[in-house]
Amino acid sequence: MRKVAEALSPATGDHRNIIVSGLTAAGKTTHALLIAKWLGYDYVSASELMLRLLKVQPDMDNTLWATSLSTIERLRNQYPADEEVNRLLIAEAQRRTSTVFDSWSLPWLIDDIPCVRLYIESDLRSRSLKVRVSQQPHAVRRSLEECTALAEEKDRTTAVRLQPLLGVDIRTDRSVFDAVLDNSAYIDEPTIEAARAGISAFHASIQRTLCRLRADPAAAPDNTHRTGPLPQ
Repeated sequence: MRKVAEALSPATGDHRNIIVSGLTAAGKTTHALLIAKWLGYDYVSASELMLRLLKVQPDMDNTLWATSLSTIERLRNQYPADEEVNRLLIAEAQRRTSTVFDSWSLPWLIDDIPCVRLYIESDLRSRSLKVRVSQQPHAVRRSLEECTALAEEKDRTTAVRLQPLLGVDIRTDRSVFDAVLDNSAYIDEPTIEAARAGISAFHASIQRTLCRLRADPAAAPDNTHRTGPLPQ
């Protein structure tokens, strides 16, 4: 949990928490941090809470999940960290305002707490490209096929762990979100330059959406958003 400074907050008077969710490598952490910086909000990472409970040292470049997935999954099998992380997230959401939460599970856990739930949709190909970019220059470079397999495996294992806790398949259910924004088209090659350009363009789309939702909490999604469960 950390404060992200140097921000310009739109003067709406809306201090609701914002929850950013999405599948592996969709851009949750990147855009949650950018939103927090933009609004001057605090930032809470479910992954950081998980690693703290598992006594795993987090990395500064957010590549640990790509380099040590099997180790983390083994530790999660030994200790029921997911349940504890969910309890901590609920407690933080109840006591906080003006905070961006970066979490797979929190959107389904807090029906009675006012917040903005944002889902970042991203197809498997674009997420595979981002997995490969995330390894530069910090980790061993996998092939694009290996990056695809890694993303699918992390999606699967996380969905299996959270299904009994949430009662939904997080890979398909979008019913609780206020906005679903798709960034699949914002990266076309596995390069840092392409990723940065896509991040900048997509962040502008997120800003417009959040300004609208925060100005009018009852605003309906426009045609760039998808709501409700995706087809199985």
